[in-house]
Amino acid sequence: MQFLARLRSKYLKLMDGKYGLDTLGKDMFILWFIIGFVNNLLRNRIVTLVSLLLPLFAGLRMLSTSFYKRSSENRKYLKIKGDSSEFFKIQYKRIKEYKTHRYYKCKNCSSYIRVKRKKGEHYVDCPKCGKEFKVKIR
Repeated sequence: MQFLARLRSKYLKLMDGKYGLDTLGKDMFILWFIIGFVNNLLRNRIVTLVSLLLPLFAGLRMLSTSFYKRSSENRKYLKIKGDSSEFFKIQYKRIKEYKTHRYYKCKNCSSYIRVKRKKGEHYVDCPKCGKEFKVKIR
């Protein structure tokens, strides 16, 4: 038990004043495991190089003392990740509800609006910005 306590105190001393692990770092390590698995199947030199550089880069980010730069990188990554996951959620819903609903993008605020599938022209209010626009469903 004393060994673990000493190991923990050394780790805390090492990480004192360092940025640490964030979402981007965690996702980089997850990607490293996935690339390692793919590399076992492909045996490609480029994939091997990427699988060696990815944990090195993630580790250097963890040990960095530049909090502002690392948090800025993490914020940008989270924005891209959030936008892309929202896009794929909308596409999944569009496919799943194809027979009952249609999805339209508001021209004013670019949010998606779900409309029941009834033939004809309809006026739809955007719930986000309140702008009204016409949609035609065939």
